[in-house]
Amino acid sequence: GPESGATNWAAHSSYEDYVKSDPQFDYKQTCMSDNMPTLFFGEMVFKWFAEDFEELSGYGMTLLANSLAEKSDWSQLYIADNIRAALNGKVKAASATYYDDLYVDFDLVMKVLRRGSAMDQVKVWVTNEHQHSGLRDDGAGIVTKLAAMAKGAVH
Repeated sequence: GPESGATNWAAHSSYEDYVKSDPQFDYKQTCMSDNMPTLFFGEMVFKWFAEDFEELSGYGMTLLANSLAEKSDWSQLYIADNIRAALNGKVKAASATYYDDLYVDFDLVMKVLRRGSAMDQVKVWVTNEHQHSGLRDDGAGIVTKLAAMAKGAVH
């Protein structure tokens, strides 16, 4: 259903559909061509990862990945009333939102954090100082700033 269901390797299935309809999405073709760019895919999991990446290989990881792809009894991810209750005095929160993030749509983040939403008490740092890899690039600096924002020491 719309709130719960198995992913069934959704990124992999979508990729295969794109390749059938447009060869520019087929990395096997584009990586061999000087005339076609290899398109970027980010934050997706494909069935073949366990075969291509040693860190993910092995029966245990493959079994785990397949089990997650087949799991269909997921509970609701965001429960607005619970988030709102936690942020009303009990929990202080801040977020780093990267304006030109390759992986996260800025407008969708702003929609989630807008006034009147369950997360409207989150203090937001909108920046292009870092990108999606911000925690890897300057984790201590980012966490220090976010902690100070959550405590109200930095605006």
